[in-house]
Amino acid sequence: MSKTKQNYTFAFTILTSLFFLWGFTTVNNDILIPYFKEEFVLNDTQSMLVNLSFFGSYGIGAFVYFLFSHLKGDPINKMGYKNGIIAGLITSGLACLLFYPLAELNNYYIMLVPLFILGLGFTLLQISCNPYVAILGSEETASSRLNLSQGFNSLGTTIGPMLIGFIILSYFEGKAAIQIPYMFLGLFFLAWALFLFFIKIPDYKQEESPKLEGNALRFGHVRFGMFAIFAYVGAEVAIGSKLIEYVQLPEIASIKEHIAPSFVGTYWGGMMIGRLTISVVSSAKYKLSDKIIYGLLTALGTFLLLIIAVTISNRLSTKGFGLSLAEIEATFHMIWPLLPFMFLQFLLMILFRDSSRKALTSFSVVVVILLIVAYATQGTTALWCIIAIGLFNSIMWSNIFTLSIEGLKEYTSQASSLLIIMIVGGAVIPLIMGWISDATDLITAYLIPIISYLYIAFFGIFGTKKQNPTL
Repeated sequence: MSKTKQNYTFAFTILTSLFFLWGFTTVNNDILIPYFKEEFVLNDTQSMLVNLSFFGSYGIGAFVYFLFSHLKGDPINKMGYKNGIIAGLITSGLACLLFYPLAELNNYYIMLVPLFILGLGFTLLQISCNPYVAILGSEETASSRLNLSQGFNSLGTTIGPMLIGFIILSYFEGKAAIQIPYMFLGLFFLAWALFLFFIKIPDYKQEESPKLEGNALRFGHVRFGMFAIFAYVGAEVAIGSKLIEYVQLPEIASIKEHIAPSFVGTYWGGMMIGRLTISVVSSAKYKLSDKIIYGLLTALGTFLLLIIAVTISNRLSTKGFGLSLAEIEATFHMIWPLLPFMFLQFLLMILFRDSSRKALTSFSVVVVILLIVAYATQGTTALWCIIAIGLFNSIMWSNIFTLSIEGLKEYTSQASSLLIIMIVGGAVIPLIMGWISDATDLITAYLIPIISYLYIAFFGIFGTKKQNPTL
């Protein structure tokens, strides 16, 4: 292996660990919401300020970054992606440490401040890491690398609540339940920043920011990609956020309350399966027969990992320890209906292995069909149609992102900030879905994401086509 390839592999490994770390931390907002609600005696609207503070900072931070880069030149083009990542890690680490002193004030609204700052740190990480992974090698394999990194992000979102929620929070009470976990997370972020400062990895920067003609908005595929990110994140969050209520509906499956989180974990775990599998299937280093064999092994291996994770989650929810073969077998019987959908997903991956656009479009169309079938049939068929959406969501973020920044060169990080702004779709579309649910019912509200996936399909067919940039 050449020295350049070794450097790329090492750098990619470091970046992938960061995707896991911020996925692990982000999903713990779901633990904070019920904790704050009980600790500070909040209503539902007040408790949801957790998500508003955290995800709202993405939009604000990325928008400020875009304005600054447009007026003064792109900061990451000047400082380099490595320094941009270090800045994001330091900001995130300090935000986590800030929980410790502010918790002593016993004021809910003050506790939202470190969440907002943490969101700003993750904004810097997103703006730096996503394009860095994309350019750390050839453009043809960019989506494969980003899918693999996103797969480890999904691993973090899968085990994060289990470790923080069922282990740490079970053994700490009061302020310590927040102070101790976030203190360790903060120290871990700062340690990674220090480690990254001293190691050598390929960097990309321009000492003098080039004079740009206009900004990244002049590229049509960037503008279309922004709305695709908005649509995707909004639909993904909307479906997941109401899933516990959905699976408990008598018209769907009447799942008991203590089992419902396992189905939510399966929904998010489907994304992990898809992202790790597509990273193998789309890899340029494998011939077709190897892609089929290794891809199937990856999918089945990740499915087994999901079974074990759900089994552990169920066991820890009762504060029990140890696993038995009978428990693992019971979990398999509970989530085995996911397998036919995995087969369809794998078939589409193989069929469109050389085209991110076609894969994105086909996955979007499948989700539209799943949502329509779920509405028309209800019952357990509807249950698994909705949960299987996680599988087909898997490639969407990475494919939309890489297609939106393709060929932008010095506009890349600026376009990345524009795409990160559109994460606010995760605040807007769930609100619309909630309003529809209040006006009609939850089953009808699950038709709303169809609009998002139809737009994503449009983006895959038409929005990714390169056009002459407008000044």
